[in-house]
Amino acid sequence: MSILHCTNNGWFISHCELINNFYINVDKGESHKTFKLNPNLFKIVSPFQDLTKKSTRKRKNESHSLDHHNLHQCIEHVQKSYQQFVVELSRFLLPKVKEFSKSANIEALETSATVYAESGRPNIANITGGNDDQAKLVEINDSCFLFPNNCRFYCKDVAEINDHFIDEQFDLIVLDPPWWNKYVRRKKAKTNDGYQMMFNDNIKELPVERLLGESGTVVVWCTNSNQHLEAVQNEFFPKWKVKFVARLFWLKVTQTGETVCKFSEPPGKQPFEQIIIGSRDEGPDWQFFNDKLIVSIPSALHSHKPPLIEILKTHLPEDPKCLEIFARYLLPNWTSWGLEAIRFQHLSVYEKF
Repeated sequence: MSILHCTNNGWFISHCELINNFYINVDKGESHKTFKLNPNLFKIVSPFQDLTKKSTRKRKNESHSLDHHNLHQCIEHVQKSYQQFVVELSRFLLPKVKEFSKSANIEALETSATVYAESGRPNIANITGGNDDQAKLVEINDSCFLFPNNCRFYCKDVAEINDHFIDEQFDLIVLDPPWWNKYVRRKKAKTNDGYQMMFNDNIKELPVERLLGESGTVVVWCTNSNQHLEAVQNEFFPKWKVKFVARLFWLKVTQTGETVCKFSEPPGKQPFEQIIIGSRDEGPDWQFFNDKLIVSIPSALHSHKPPLIEILKTHLPEDPKCLEIFARYLLPNWTSWGLEAIRFQHLSVYEKF
C-alpha cells in the first residue's frame, strides 16, 4: 500500500512502498531477485532554500493581481489543511531538527545526478514493447531495465499517438505535460538540460476524447500557472468531452514534515502542484474528493511523480484499463506513452537485494 495515513484533509503516501511491491520477485533468467527504488533519491531532509530566492529578473504580466487571486486562495487552503494534517504524521516522520547543513540533501542530489547520467546513455527512442509475465529484468542496447508485470510502453513522440489504439479505449488517462516554461527554456539553452516543452494548443489536440471510455476519467498534473490551469478546465476538458469534477494538491515535504520550500507570494515557487480531474461520470462522490491534499516526500528526480492509482481506484471500475501520456516509468496493468517512457525503469534507479 502506498497510502500510509488518511484524514479528512487528504492522504500521506509513500512513492517507494508502492513501487517496491512490484519488484519483490524479479525474473533474472536463472534466478529471482528483489529490487527497490534507491532510497537515497528520497533523502530530502531539509527544505531547498535556493528555491525561495527571489529572482532579479522582472517577469512580464506578474503585476496582474486578478491572475494570482486564485493562487492566493490555493496557498491559504493548502497551508491551513496541512497545519491540521501534519500533527497526525509524527509517527511517519523523522524528529524535527532546528538546523541542517547546506549539504543536508546531498545524497539525494548526487544520486539523482548519477541516475540522469546513466539512464540517459542508452538510446530508447522509438522502442515499443511490454511484459505479459511476472516482473523481469530486460537488456536493451547494452543497458538493463526493470519491467513490471502486464505492462505496455511506447517510447514515441505524442504526435504519433493518433496512429495507435484505433479500436481501444481507456478508463483512466493520466497526463503530466511538459508545460511551456520560460525558465526551463532558458535553462535548456544554457546547459542543454531540460525537456521538450509543448504549447497548450498542441496539448489540447491530443486525441483524448477518442481514447477515453464512456465513463472515463482524465487526470492532468499541472503547474500553478493560471494560464495553464485555465487552459485545462476551459479548453482541454471541453475538447476532450469531460467535465471538471475535482482538484487535488500534491504537497511535497521533507522527511521531517517541512515543506520542500516556503509558500511564497505569487508567482513565486510553491511547495505544491495541482492535479486537475475531469470525468464523463459526474457522480456525487467526486465532491468529497475535491481540494484534498496528497502529501509525500518527493523523489529527487525531476518529473518522477508518485503513482495515484490507489487514491483514484474508488472512482474506477475493477481492473481498469489505464494510459499515461508523457510517461517516464511503467506501472503494472498500464500502457505508458512518452519519449522516455522507460527511462526511470533503468537499473540505475534501483537497488538489488
